[in-house]
Amino acid sequence: MTPSSEKLEQLVHIIPIGYEIDRVVTPFQETKAHRVYLISMDDLPGYDYPHEHALTSRQHGFDERNVAILEKKGIEVELFRIDMFNIIEVMETISRLIVKEKKMGNRVYVNMSACGKIACVGATLAAMIHNVRLYYVRANRYSSTEKEQNDHGLSICDSVRVWQLENFRFALPDEPSLLLLNHLATNEDALSCDDLIRYLHKVHVEGFEEDYWNHAYEKRRKVQTKYLMKLQNRYLNKLDDAGYIKRKKSGRNTMVKLTRTGRYVAAVSGMDGDHVLGVPK
Repeated sequence: MTPSSEKLEQLVHIIPIGYEIDRVVTPFQETKAHRVYLISMDDLPGYDYPHEHALTSRQHGFDERNVAILEKKGIEVELFRIDMFNIIEVMETISRLIVKEKKMGNRVYVNMSACGKIACVGATLAAMIHNVRLYYVRANRYSSTEKEQNDHGLSICDSVRVWQLENFRFALPDEPSLLLLNHLATNEDALSCDDLIRYLHKVHVEGFEEDYWNHAYEKRRKVQTKYLMKLQNRYLNKLDDAGYIKRKKSGRNTMVKLTRTGRYVAAVSGMDGDHVLGVPK
């Protein structure tokens, strides 16, 4: 491959935002970026009181201001609107963006200072788990008038003061285990081990290549028994020990259900239930 044909690394920032402008745009006075993902509050049926709609409408005004400022700087901007009070949705959105950009060979930064507390926690966890650069933009002071809020957001940054945060290292389960957690997350009801084996076959996990349910009875039972033991020993025992799943006998079947902790791990994995091993959706 010639140097001219090599894909150059791009600099990508992910920024969950609230009523902030300076904390979003000030770093780009000194920092280059090819692309910025802004993540903001959607206008959702679950927040139906008039004052909630008014707050969300105000938020969208800040979204538009930030998009306009960043685009004027020549930065590509993509805006996502989600439920910013749902930490699982925040972690899921940010993690999928991180995984996508890292697979493209790009350098990812996460700004955790321009949003509310719940989104800040979700952004911090996602950045640390995926070991990308996490930063905090310090304010010089805070807006005291409506005009200052409209011009700067809640925080005023007269100069560029950015703190790079050190990452704690978190160990996620292996990729097939994360696939299982995400598949369980897409189902409200518990799934049988046979359901999980069929799923591992569908997404091409090594060791589950044979579609045994199409064999004659004796061969089907032999392969099924082997796969059940492999599923339990390779994946389910470890996930159960970690507190990510719960297993319960139902007649001759073992039923598997995600725990709340497992749902958090699935959300921050950056995968989804339709992911094929090695090939993200």
